[in-house]
Amino acid sequence: MKVILKNLGVLESAKYELGDLTVVCGKNNTGKTLAAYTLYGFLDYWRNKYDFRLDSMLVKEIKRKQEVRIARKQIQPLFSKNLELAYKKYVTDYLPKVLGMPPEQLRDCSFRLDIRWIHSQSLFMKSKTFRWIPPEHGSYIIKTDNEGKNVRIFQEKEYIPQEFLVDSVQNLANFTSSEIIPCVSMTNADRIDAGLFSEEIGYIRNNRYQQNNLVFQPLIKDLLSAENGFNTENDLNMIRDFLQKPLLEKTELQIIFDKLLNGSFEFRHHKLHFTPFRTGNLPLSLGESSSSVRSLLPIWLQLYSCTSLRETPITMFMIDEPEMNLHPANQRILARIFARLVNQGYKVYITTHSDYIVKELNTLIMLHQRNRNNNRVMKRYGYSEEEILDPAKVRVYTTQQVPFSKTEIKTRTKTKVKKTITDLAFPKYIFVQAKIDELGIYLPTFDETINEMNTIQDEILAGG
Repeated sequence: MKVILKNLGVLESAKYELGDLTVVCGKNNTGKTLAAYTLYGFLDYWRNKYDFRLDSMLVKEIKRKQEVRIARKQIQPLFSKNLELAYKKYVTDYLPKVLGMPPEQLRDCSFRLDIRWIHSQSLFMKSKTFRWIPPEHGSYIIKTDNEGKNVRIFQEKEYIPQEFLVDSVQNLANFTSSEIIPCVSMTNADRIDAGLFSEEIGYIRNNRYQQNNLVFQPLIKDLLSAENGFNTENDLNMIRDFLQKPLLEKTELQIIFDKLLNGSFEFRHHKLHFTPFRTGNLPLSLGESSSSVRSLLPIWLQLYSCTSLRETPITMFMIDEPEMNLHPANQRILARIFARLVNQGYKVYITTHSDYIVKELNTLIMLHQRNRNNNRVMKRYGYSEEEILDPAKVRVYTTQQVPFSKTEIKTRTKTKVKKTITDLAFPKYIFVQAKIDELGIYLPTFDETINEMNTIQDEILAGG
């Protein structure tokens, strides 16, 4: 799937293909986070907010008959038409809420996905039964076949046991195959404290309004991920029930994550606590825990809830700056966790400033070329087969400033006219794909800074 994004803030354009692992690097304020939230916002909008429109003739047929069989070739054009409409409505109606930007600032913005390969994929989730409740159309049952290519829609008259109903859906976009539109989660480490202490923030804010005799306004949730991608209360309730099941065994990935945390999360007295390994049975509240533990909490929540706890499992993780508050050694472990997720069939999208994460991913790519020496390195440094990355599955991009126009400004004084050349507008950026092969990732964005620092220190030493 390719993403085509134009005229969004500092981004002039971002045209990029999603890999199984997608990494976006670049300097601050160059559009990395804007692009990530814009993509996440649309994937969420399509499944949960967009009102899928059916052809009027098809609606009449569904109303008239007790059962309608819709073949792939019939509904495929509907998907294409609805996607085109969804792109426009998303940018005008929903994207301003996602980014917290005034609609007029997004007037020239455009967003779309290139999914022409939709013709060779399943359109629907496979072997699912849903209760479909469209507005003003009654109640229906939708059944998909075991290939996800055809669908049956019939009026809800015959009895269907509840255990066979996966979920109730409000529109047909909701059961789009995750092979076409991923079921996505978005986490951002630096917003977890705002979620944990939202009541305190709201209290302080309320007092400030009262002291200044202003009308109180409720605290607005920060960005879409704070609202949907990391639903703390909902996820915690699911995980609490899940962890309280008897004889629950953690997966290997969850055990590795506990090693990264150097402790484990658990529920005590209906609240989530963190127990460091070094303290034994002395649990800490999240407020007492370290910043690194709080930063990793959203990722931990998603790992626990992505499969067994959701009717529609997460297939794509998006994480903005996962290195937040982590020691370099832990950043390397996190990179290896991402590789394990990719090899388990998930898609992972990260934005990062971490040279450690990128270089660890680089190592995992280099180890893909199997030979005697690489086998020795893997054994010596504890790498596993589950962590090795196929370079064909990885896409890496960096933001790059594009040349922008100059303009001539004339300044008049008493004696002469002074001409100066200045920049016409603020810098704009694009996405540039990094080269990846069996020798790893070629990414100069970090190396340039490191090389400059080394040069400075060499000159200092030489002068001594």
